[in-house]
Amino acid sequence: YPVCSLQGLHRPSPAGAPCLMYFTKTFQVNQLDISTDGKHLAAAGHQQIRVYDLMSPSPYPAMTYDKLNKNITSVGFQRLKQWLFTGGEDGLVCIWDIRSAGCQRKLKLPSAVNSVALHPDQTSLFIGQENTSCSYWDLRQDKEIVIHKNPTKEGSIQCVAINNIASQLCAIDNRGLLRLWNVSNLSQPKFISAMQCHENRGLKCTFSPDCASIATTSADTTARLWNINKEGITLSETFSTPEQKWVWDACFSTDSQFLFTASSDGAVRLWDSQIANTPKQEYAAHQKAVVSIAFWDREAQSFYVNENQGSTGASAPSKIMKKFQEPGPEPGLVS
Repeated sequence: YPVCSLQGLHRPSPAGAPCLMYFTKTFQVNQLDISTDGKHLAAAGHQQIRVYDLMSPSPYPAMTYDKLNKNITSVGFQRLKQWLFTGGEDGLVCIWDIRSAGCQRKLKLPSAVNSVALHPDQTSLFIGQENTSCSYWDLRQDKEIVIHKNPTKEGSIQCVAINNIASQLCAIDNRGLLRLWNVSNLSQPKFISAMQCHENRGLKCTFSPDCASIATTSADTTARLWNINKEGITLSETFSTPEQKWVWDACFSTDSQFLFTASSDGAVRLWDSQIANTPKQEYAAHQKAVVSIAFWDREAQSFYVNENQGSTGASAPSKIMKKFQEPGPEPGLVS
């Protein structure tokens, strides 16, 4: 299983990609996530979760959740950074109190959890399992609702993702098959289509911020961009280089124009979504496989503020605006 060091914080720029910080106390990393305010980084790894302060020059974690049973495969911040969610090979999906580093709630599932994604309304967690099941945990009712399960038990779900407007859910399995659902009415998810996106193991799927496309990655050494239409998806671009190996992760820039990819050859590449023939930038500071990347910029912060103005109560918008007028970090890429 390829292993990635939590090695560098890069600031993308037209002139180059200098590495600004190295997190020297390394450990196996499976997934990264940056908080919406851009100030904290969560890293999920083997029997451990670490939270780093990106506003501090210290290379050591500000908080550690350890003594966990098995590999932690998925991690993410709640929008207001009130809690963390994780999924792991022990079949547990957990919610962690960031202030006390304790587990608040947990859901026990029958097989290993490969991926967890938080609904934009922050009340449900979508889960992809090794046993081919795609489901969600309704946090208000505290129950699991199954969306899909393959009766043949073939095709473990490797990644799940939901778009920004909570209208569509996608999941890719270990056979490279991508499924798409309409989840506008979460009580009655509607299957849209299934597409064989890769001939080898699927690894990651993610929606663009404008909700117009999906990026997928695979063990076939490619990342692919798919346009979304009423019937399903159609192939737009394929991103690959001769040096590129397994492509483990991908994430979009906030304007959906650019795509970052992470590969087993130790490089993170920046691609123009309209021009797939060659990467625009390469970040090559790693000596081992890069299996996860996370990107943040101020535009994402502004989107967060605007989106919350109508959804968190009459007095909330002014509090949120005040909070994010504080100095924050510059745009950055963590790999």
